[in-house]
Amino acid sequence: MWLEYISETKEVSMNKISTLISILVFNFIAIAAGAQSRLSITSLSTTPVRVMIDGREMQNNNNEIRVGNLSQGFHRLQIYAADRNNDNRGWGRNVSNRYGRMIYNTNLNIRYGTHTDIIINRFGKVFVDEQDIDHRYDQDWNSNGDRNNRDNDNWNNGKDNRNNDGWNNDRNYGMNANAFQQLKQQVKNESFDNKRLDLLRSVLPQNTISSQQVKDLAMLFDFERNKLDLAKFAYRYTIDRGNYFVVNDVFDFGNSKTELTQYIAGYRD
Repeated sequence: MWLEYISETKEVSMNKISTLISILVFNFIAIAAGAQSRLSITSLSTTPVRVMIDGREMQNNNNEIRVGNLSQGFHRLQIYAADRNNDNRGWGRNVSNRYGRMIYNTNLNIRYGTHTDIIINRFGKVFVDEQDIDHRYDQDWNSNGDRNNRDNDNWNNGKDNRNNDGWNNDRNYGMNANAFQQLKQQVKNESFDNKRLDLLRSVLPQNTISSQQVKDLAMLFDFERNKLDLAKFAYRYTIDRGNYFVVNDVFDFGNSKTELTQYIAGYRD
């Protein structure tokens, strides 16, 4: 009798364990299949906007931009509004304003399994909200034919040949080569360091830049102090900050390297 009771107890326990394992496996599969990171940007403004993520312009679909399967971590997000004072339908033609007037610039932290929703109101103000992905609110997520979402698998693998840039910054892409060469020439044309610095302070906030490009620009300066001032200023707009150590090569004195290191350690976006 006791043996039968023990046998039945073991069988019930095993069934419970089996059921629990099945539930856990099912939940894991559901999470793996459905959890991802999403970013949506909606503009309520009548002014056209452009959105750059990690130096890449996103495709705008009726004032709404959707990007799925984003890798977790920080991504450089820049939003520009057309400047009605410019020609070319509000978008500038030169290096400093070709994207229009910047209205938002940040390093956006994308967390795994979350949907980050950004609204640009009619006055050009930007509001950011985030929550765990809930498919009740995203039933039409893939129904609008958005290329940002379809192409993102290639970007994550660094295979998008159209812009020679991987979504995860594997290739540390900043300002495109032609624009950067134009900028370098403009800097060279300035006779004094203070004018060079003024020029870059007006241009860099409208662009992203790589660590190597910051180094190349700093090498055009004559004085150590001005090189350091540029290195500090440009850090905010640098897309591959993990490589910023290369900028130290432009300094002749150890205290300049130390000051830059301390600045970076205390920097907050």
